[in-house]
Amino acid sequence: MKLKSSQLCELIGIAILLASAAAQLFYLEPLKREIEWRLATFSTQQSAQVQTSAMFENHLSVLALMNAPPEQVKKAEARRDEILGQFKTADANISDFMIEKERVESYIEVIVIALFAFGSLLAGIGRMIEMQARPD
Repeated sequence: MKLKSSQLCELIGIAILLASAAAQLFYLEPLKREIEWRLATFSTQQSAQVQTSAMFENHLSVLALMNAPPEQVKKAEARRDEILGQFKTADANISDFMIEKERVESYIEVIVIALFAFGSLLAGIGRMIEMQARPD
């Protein structure tokens, strides 16, 4: 069985369409989900950071009202700085991930759209050639 050029063009076009759909399903969608999950985690983390900061401010205020020894106040301040420092490290890690992945995601989206358009064009051209070659 010998394939005509129009049939080969259609076949290649359909293969490219399938490749673009596969890239969308197996790479872009999971990447988008991961980004959304990290954004949700980041939001939760930001809320926890604000609550933790408020909790330590309240704790320090209570210590000041009770005229606590200075070493106890310094210990509480050191603990506050340590915990809030962990939040800042996590903020930096999430932002680095987001900056890296969002750039990759936008490039892959453009590639998927181009593949889809090129595949559709090839399949259409193949069909048009076949229809023109058919006797009336």
